[in-house]
Amino acid sequence: MDDSLRQLLAVGLLCSYLIFCAVLWRRQRRLVQTAQHSAETLIVWASQGGNAQQLAQQLHQHLINAQHDAHCLALDQLTPSQLQSTAQCVFIVSTFGDGEAPEHARHFFKKLSTDCTLHTLKIHVLGLGDRSYPLFCHFAEQLQARLLAQGATVSLPLMTVDAMSSQDIQHWHEHITQFFAVPAIESQHYQPAWFNAILIERQHLNSHSSSPGLYKLRFVTAERNWRAGDTLLLHPHNQPDLKPREYSIASSSNSGYLELIVRLSYNALQQPGVCSSWLCHDLALNSEIHFSICAKPNFHAINTTQPAIFIGAGSGLAGLRAHIAERPSGSQNWLILGERCPQTDKLLPDELEHWQHNQHLAHLDYAFSRDPLCPRYAQDYLLEQQQRLQDWLSLGATLYVCGNLQGLGRGVQQTLTAILGEEQMHSLQQQGRYRTDLY
Repeated sequence: MDDSLRQLLAVGLLCSYLIFCAVLWRRQRRLVQTAQHSAETLIVWASQGGNAQQLAQQLHQHLINAQHDAHCLALDQLTPSQLQSTAQCVFIVSTFGDGEAPEHARHFFKKLSTDCTLHTLKIHVLGLGDRSYPLFCHFAEQLQARLLAQGATVSLPLMTVDAMSSQDIQHWHEHITQFFAVPAIESQHYQPAWFNAILIERQHLNSHSSSPGLYKLRFVTAERNWRAGDTLLLHPHNQPDLKPREYSIASSSNSGYLELIVRLSYNALQQPGVCSSWLCHDLALNSEIHFSICAKPNFHAINTTQPAIFIGAGSGLAGLRAHIAERPSGSQNWLILGERCPQTDKLLPDELEHWQHNQHLAHLDYAFSRDPLCPRYAQDYLLEQQQRLQDWLSLGATLYVCGNLQGLGRGVQQTLTAILGEEQMHSLQQQGRYRTDLY
C-alpha cells in the first residue's frame, strides 16, 4: 500500500472519529439540556371559573420577570413524565361542586398511574374554594395526598383561599415570593377593582308563578370592561364586611347596560337570602351598588363562526343571554331552556321569540318540568334530538351550559355522556367545546 493511500485512509479514519465524537457530544449536550430543563418550576392550574388559572398565570409571569425558569400549564395537560422530570411544582386548583375537581381536570388521577414514582418532586398546593360548602378545598387536599403517596415531598404546606379573599391571596403571595426569593407581588395584582352602578329597572319575570321569584335587574354604569360569560361580585347592602356574592352577567357590554337575572333564594328555614332579597325587593330604584368584575375565561366564547348549543335553566339564562346576543349574524344557535310551568315560567318570551323569528335562534326548545302534558327537563331534549346534536357537533358546535350544578349540570353531563360516550365527551372538554358556568 503506497503512502498516498495510507494518508487517505488515515484522513478517513480521523474524519469518522471526529464525526463519532461530534455525535457523542451532541447527545451528551441534549442530556445535559434535558437535565437542566427538568430543574424548572412548573405552575399547574385546575380552574372551573378562571380564578385559579389567573393566579397561576400571574405567578408565572412574576417568576419569569425575576429570571426564574418557569412554565405554566393546565392540570389536564400535565403528563406523568413531566412530573418525574421536574424538581418543583406549584399547583393552584379550585374545588368544584361536591368537593370535585374542575371538569377539565377530572381525568388526571386516572392518567397518573399508581406506579409512577415522584421521589424527586417537591410540591406546593394552593386550594381555592368556599367555606360555605362542606368539602372546602377537598380537591386540593386529594391532589396533595395523592402526590405525597407517590413519593413527592412538600416544599410549602397546603394553603387555601376562601371565596377569593384578598387577605388570603396576599398571605399566600407573601409565602410563595419568600420561597422563590423574588420581590413581593404588588397589592393591585390581587385587589379587585370596584365600580359603581345605578339600578334603573327591575322586572319580575314570573310574577304569577308558584316558583321563587325571578327578577331581571338593569343598571347603568360607566364600567363596560366585561365579556360574555363573566360574572360580578357584590357585597349585600354594599357592606364590605358581608361575604360577597357572585352573579352571572346577563347582558353584553355592547348593550349599554349591566343586567342580572336573580332568583330570590331561601334557606332551610324559609328565610330569604340576604343578598337576593336585597336585590329583588329592598334595593330602591336609582340606588347604587358596588361591584367587581370576575373574568371567567373558561366560559368565554370560542369558535364564534361555528354552531353553538346553549343549555340553561331558570336564572342560568343569565349566563347564556350575553353569549347569544353577541353571536354573529347568520350564525347557527340552539337554545334549550328549562323551567317549571309553561303558563307562568316562560322567561323573556318576547326577546327569545324575536330571536327565533329573526333566525338568530335556529331552534328554541322550552323544557317545563311541571308541564301536565309533557313534563321534561332540559337534558331530555338532548335525548329527543340526538341526531341534531350529533349533526351540530360534527360541524364543530360548542356547548354552553349554565345553571344549577346538582340539577341541570349533572343531568346534562350524564345525558351527553350516555349519548356520546366518555371518550367523545372527554374530547369535547379537552377541545374547550364543553363550557360550563354551574353553581
